[in-house]
Amino acid sequence: MKLFGFIPTGMLPTRAADMPSVQVREATPAPIGGSGVPDSTQPKEPAMTGASYQERIVYVRTPIQALCASTVYRATELRAKTLAVMPIQYRKKDIGHNNYVVDMRGLGKRINYLLNQEPNPTMTASSLWELVHINRLMTGNGFVYIERDEFGFPLQLWLVRNGGYNTQTGRYTFIQYLSDHGYVELTNVDPKDVMHFPNTFRWQNGIWGISTLQFAIETLSLQKTLKAQSLETAAKGGRVKLLIGEQQSGGGVAPIANGMFDKDEMEKYAQELQTKMYAGQDVLAIRALGEVKQISMTQAEMQAVEQVGMTDDDVARFWATPRPLLMLDTNSHYNDYQNATMEYHTRTIMPDANDVAKEIERKLIGFEGYGLRDIHVCEKPLMAMDPERKAKYYESCLRTGIMTVNELRAEEDMPSVGEKGDIPYVLTNLAELGSAKLRDVAGGGRPTTQQPQQQPAQEGAK
Repeated sequence: MKLFGFIPTGMLPTRAADMPSVQVREATPAPIGGSGVPDSTQPKEPAMTGASYQERIVYVRTPIQALCASTVYRATELRAKTLAVMPIQYRKKDIGHNNYVVDMRGLGKRINYLLNQEPNPTMTASSLWELVHINRLMTGNGFVYIERDEFGFPLQLWLVRNGGYNTQTGRYTFIQYLSDHGYVELTNVDPKDVMHFPNTFRWQNGIWGISTLQFAIETLSLQKTLKAQSLETAAKGGRVKLLIGEQQSGGGVAPIANGMFDKDEMEKYAQELQTKMYAGQDVLAIRALGEVKQISMTQAEMQAVEQVGMTDDDVARFWATPRPLLMLDTNSHYNDYQNATMEYHTRTIMPDANDVAKEIERKLIGFEGYGLRDIHVCEKPLMAMDPERKAKYYESCLRTGIMTVNELRAEEDMPSVGEKGDIPYVLTNLAELGSAKLRDVAGGGRPTTQQPQQQPAQEGAK
């Protein structure tokens, strides 16, 4: 069974000992993308014979077809670009202060450059992570190959587009990616060199993610069918049908008995009429009728456009994106948009970012570096275009002593204000830590620097 260009099950009986070593060769490009559905479960699209309305259904099974729906395009782009704008920081623990700081020396600088600037000569870091998240949503899995130097250190990061995995040996039998010198195929690849980002829901083996598109196939097929029908109706000025019949004289095809048509002939005419209507014909010729009768649109046909809007709600749920962010609520105001953004970041973006960080830690840090180094997906860029939210965050950090004035100014690329700006403050009308004012508060408000009261003079003292 081949899934999204990968072979997930152990159907390749080759043992690891019999496999060749890793090889690089020019590979013939494979078709980009995937169906989102295993090949064995894909029904073929029926031919347009006009015999039944079911043959007029427009099936949506590939990412390209799904992106034709504006809600899907917006939801996919929003998820990918939001996650791509968040820097992925390779950090090490500061032994002196027991906290993690971004590593910008030696190997740490190389890894941070690959994760945040140029993973390979063909694309930027933001483009790489955008494509990873798009593949994750639309095909169920995103893959990145770690090209290492002779010492085992990361050299390049490549977007994997095709390959096969053998569960019996626990190795990638082959992977394929597009490099700066053509398509490259590697065989017998160690799993530690491939970062795998599966979708939330997975197949029974727990390894391979299931495409979000696969869950939404029925909804998107309905949406595209309704849209096509609505466009056809609008192009014709409305879905209006006409019945044109010819009057039959005695001995005609449809004998009349007591003013009624023959029952068998009526059923035959009804079937003929139904077949023509299913085929989309708008002018129908029926024998034995001496009139022209207009049949107006049904209620379902008149509400087709509204039904398309109803399927947009399903798309919003599948892609975990609030309606205001998909531009579906025209009457929403700033608070609705702000609340929807916060909910989206909390419920959707942060869990995805956590999955990304854990997978990169597993492949770039491993057990030896656990507890000493980590991967952090920085959320601060999400506030860049929201000055009010950013100001509240900075104020909270300043009032609770989390950051100093100079650290806040450094976040905004502003010069420091001297040594005083390195002093942290806490919520006591911005008093310095360890100052006399804090000691006064700790002592119940009694001043600690007051002079002792003079004792009364003894009687008889001169």
